[in-house]
Amino acid sequence: MATTEAGSAGAGAAYEEERRKRILDNLKHLEDLGISKMAKSLIQATRQPDKSARASPKPRKKFDASTEVRRSSRARTTVSYKDDFPELDDFVRRRRISKSSDNGRGYTGRISSYQQQQRAFKRAEKLQDSLDPDNPSFVKNMVRSHVSSCFWLGLPSSFCKDHLPPREHKMVLEDEEGVEFDAVYIGNRTGLSGGWRGFSMHHDLEDGDSLVFELAEPDRFKIYIFKAIEDAKEAEPNGKNADMDTADTNSAEEVLDQMDSPVSEPPSSPEPLKGAKKRKLHGRR
Repeated sequence: MATTEAGSAGAGAAYEEERRKRILDNLKHLEDLGISKMAKSLIQATRQPDKSARASPKPRKKFDASTEVRRSSRARTTVSYKDDFPELDDFVRRRRISKSSDNGRGYTGRISSYQQQQRAFKRAEKLQDSLDPDNPSFVKNMVRSHVSSCFWLGLPSSFCKDHLPPREHKMVLEDEEGVEFDAVYIGNRTGLSGGWRGFSMHHDLEDGDSLVFELAEPDRFKIYIFKAIEDAKEAEPNGKNADMDTADTNSAEEVLDQMDSPVSEPPSSPEPLKGAKKRKLHGRR
């Protein structure tokens, strides 16, 4: 039995020796391939601390209790520095003025009556009839959006479709005195935008005025202006506009003179008296 135990112990020792040799051979083989160095570098990399760690949040500022809190119900008196810095007030005023001027000219406030607008429109139609028939033309009444704020002038779509290009096009606006203004015609919106503001402000156009647009050239509009509310200078005869109104003005003055004359005055003939009475009765109606 002792012999059996000694044999088993010797066999176990031989196995362990064989196992140790196999491990050493494997390690040597791994070193030859460089795998052992790679394993060591990976182990060192995992042990290094992470430098991109999340930063700790900043501590919140504590309320300073030494500052006295205002508990009074009275309103705090406002402090003005205008006396110390007068140039600041001038700067603010200039800035407001420049800002308002950039936004556009405000409407003048003169509102024309329906009769005044119709009179200007009829005068414009008379002038349009006397223009060259080979030049396309149209009459346009002014509204507030045409002569103030946005300064956008929409043109008749049928006229634009027949005589103007469907794209953006540079045009020249020429008034009766030959003064020219550069403008931009936007074909897809059938209207004038750039340059129309300068033309409108230069001629002091107002709500109710009537304008005749004559397409003298493919890129040039000849514009005739008829004011609904005429000033003293504009009422004096000058050019085509006053020549066409001379007959209408004279006839209107004669009617007013006959209506204002006293009835007791003996008329030169009975027929003018009847006409005056008819006109007077017509005016009362």
